[in-house]
Amino acid sequence: MIIEPTEKAVRNPSEAFPLSMLQQSDAGIMDEVIQREEADDKIKKEKRKLLCKFCLNEITSEDYGIAVHGAHSHTFMNPRGIVFRIGCFLNAQGCFSIGKPTAEYTWFPGYTWNHVICSNCLNHLGWYYQSGGSSFYGLILDQLTEK
Repeated sequence: MIIEPTEKAVRNPSEAFPLSMLQQSDAGIMDEVIQREEADDKIKKEKRKLLCKFCLNEITSEDYGIAVHGAHSHTFMNPRGIVFRIGCFLNAQGCFSIGKPTAEYTWFPGYTWNHVICSNCLNHLGWYYQSGGSSFYGLILDQLTEK
C-alpha cells in the first residue's frame, strides 16, 4: 500500500517555521544596517579630493598621498623660522612649479626643490621635489581643504 502525502514537501526550512512579526522586524532592521555599512565602506574607499583653501581649485586627491622617508606628513621650519606641516603626494594636477630647482636648505636630502603654486589663484601651496627619476609634491596641509 502506498501512502500519499497530504501536504507538499518543504524545500526551504524557513517556510516550515514562519517568522514572527518581531523576527520579521529584526530581519528588516538587519538588512538596513547591512546596507548602511556597505554604503559607509564605499564612501571610505572613495578618497577625498584636496582643494586650494583660497579658491577651491582641485589640487590633488588622497589617492596620491605617499610616504617619503617613512611618513606621509612632515613638519619643518624654514631658515626664516616659519613652520610648515606638509603632506607628500605623487601627483598634484591643480598646481604648477615655478622657479629654478635648488638643493639649498632642502628638507629632503638628495632632492632639489622649487615652489608650487595653485594653477587658478597662484597661492603658494608648497614645493616640488626631484631627485634623479624620483619626484613628489610637498604640499602645505594648512593651505588645502577637503571636498
